[in-house]
Amino acid sequence: MREHNQITAGRVILVTPGAAPADPRETVLKTTRLTLALAATLLLTAVAPASAAVPETELRPARLERGPDIAMAHLEGKTVVDGDTRLRIRAGMVTLLGTSGGSYVVGTSDKTGSKRFRTFRITPEGDRTPLLRGVAIFEQVLSGDGARIGLATGHNGERSRVRVWDAFDGHLESDRRFPGSVMILDLEGDRMLLGSWGPNATFWWNVASDTTRRILGRTGYNADIGADLLAFYTGDPYRRGCSVTARLSAVHTRLWKSCDERVQTFAANGRRAATIHILTDGLGPNQVHVRRTTGRLLARYTVDGWFGALTWESAQQLLLDTHGSEKSATVRCRLTDCERATGLRTTQPPRVQR
Repeated sequence: MREHNQITAGRVILVTPGAAPADPRETVLKTTRLTLALAATLLLTAVAPASAAVPETELRPARLERGPDIAMAHLEGKTVVDGDTRLRIRAGMVTLLGTSGGSYVVGTSDKTGSKRFRTFRITPEGDRTPLLRGVAIFEQVLSGDGARIGLATGHNGERSRVRVWDAFDGHLESDRRFPGSVMILDLEGDRMLLGSWGPNATFWWNVASDTTRRILGRTGYNADIGADLLAFYTGDPYRRGCSVTARLSAVHTRLWKSCDERVQTFAANGRRAATIHILTDGLGPNQVHVRRTTGRLLARYTVDGWFGALTWESAQQLLLDTHGSEKSATVRCRLTDCERATGLRTTQPPRVQR
């Protein structure tokens, strides 16, 4: 016998054709129970975690098809690659800070990463312009416009030194000491955004006028000036501090908060972010999430190994330096659609700096 639904005054009543009329009190009781059941179902649907609908994508470089080459300047081993340009750099260790005009800004050191530091410009034809000598390369930051190089040193909790050099000829433009342990979040034009511990603060430094302006009494740890985005900690993450994402132009208006994840990199258009576990340190994470900057989970990536650098190739395509148990490669992902953007290489044991 088939049943049909009858909707009356906002209530759902089950009616069975041919059945005897029900006792009104029994009908009300059944209706009330059904209404409560429906409400509970709707409530569970509303609070169900968004991650339940997002599949986990395990990245195994050797099983991925080879896609197009990376569409931006990058390092492959110790070679700067940009389209058809390939510049082999002879040094123990090599970093690529980015592009400046029509050239590339490169840092080198000995194989231990502890001495023989050099920073220089190199043209696509291989011509070099020395910029810095004896300055540690691993925390140097190239400004978004490629005009300046910044470096914060002396993270001893008491005072930090922040220097800025011209990225075309290497002359020192600014040199200032700040209280606390200070890190450079981003640098664009004359403006540098800094985050500090002890005192906990996020503030602007105009390197041309040597003026500062505090915008928040919390420690910023990641930012993109062009995208108008800031990520900061509510407190020490090892003491239950959380991560908050906000607009630089409205730092007190929260976009997203998490006590489990932190932002590793923002997409240039400011709509997405790659996140990792909030306490990740050392070797690198084995899980990466892609989220809207408002927190909505879009993709989850895992590896039987670890992830290195995470870089947005475009507003929607993330490059993941992926180290599997046997093979490694840079993998390009657009949500669950993933492919290799480089050739395969044998996974090397992580280098431990002494």
